Amino acid sequence: MKVFLKSTFAALLICALASISIFAAAKNKVKTETVTFASDTMVNGTLVKAGEYQIKFNEQSGELSILKDGKVKAKTTAQLQPRSEKARDTALRTQTKGSVAELIGVTFGGSKQDVVVSASSGTVTGNN
Repeated sequence: MKVFLKSTFAALLICALASISIFAAAKNKVKTETVTFASDTMVNGTLVKAGEYQIKFNEQSGELSILKDGKVKAKTTAQLQPRSEKARDTALRTQTKGSVAELIGVTFGGSKQDVVVSASSGTVTGNN
């Protein structure tokens, strides 16, 4: 009987620890997507060359990261802004400042929120 109680207690303890880690992982939501920058684009003062990159947005910290081959090329702060309907596709939104495009937002396909880069304003180019 003691062995049965010890085994049951151990199983309950493992389930409780697993539940806590799953809850923590769900709370720290990170959206990730592979995108292609059609032209050189400024992201928070860093020039990101045209090409394929991975973008990650951490909802908890409000940080948007641009990565290439697992290395961070640029970071900026961003916030979520509600959309009227779910986005069909992932899209980058830029504005032109002088002769250089500047990233002002990202829309993740299937999301009901846009990721808007902080401290940006102006006309939006691109598609949703």
